[in-house]
Amino acid sequence: MPHPRLEAMVAVILASLSVAGGASGQADPQKSRPPASIWRQPRAAPASPGDVPVPLETQDPRFQAYFSKVREKIKAAWTYPSTAGVRGIEGEVVVEFRIAKDGHLESTAVRRSSGAPILDEYSMRAVQIAAPFPPVPDDVAKETLTIDSTFRYALRNDAPRGK
Repeated sequence: MPHPRLEAMVAVILASLSVAGGASGQADPQKSRPPASIWRQPRAAPASPGDVPVPLETQDPRFQAYFSKVREKIKAAWTYPSTAGVRGIEGEVVVEFRIAKDGHLESTAVRRSSGAPILDEYSMRAVQIAAPFPPVPDDVAKETLTIDSTFRYALRNDAPRGK
């Protein structure tokens, strides 16, 4: 018998915040920085120098086509863990991953934990299962591409409320 709460689970990949895990997406931490904002555009720096993560939901046009393909592969592999849903566990995880020029996954790491190991594990697993990714175009990165992605796990109660 299906559990009604599980039927109402929602898992949505959201924008990787430029402040995820304390990273600002800026190459030079010595320069003064404006306040962090999810609306701020990335600086016009070389495309992912390998160690500076680019948010998966960046609005920078040079990343849009490639990141859309990466996002779709991750979405296809990502699920809400049923045990977390039954227990009412929600949270947000930031995962950093590196894609080699040929599209293979070089590494994954949790940069900001949800506080629930099962959510952290499922987020990392989604990226790992989604690999390999399409080869990275030259205009996106010359070598390794480092990406930050935020995974939000939220339960939605669609049950009708009494009068």
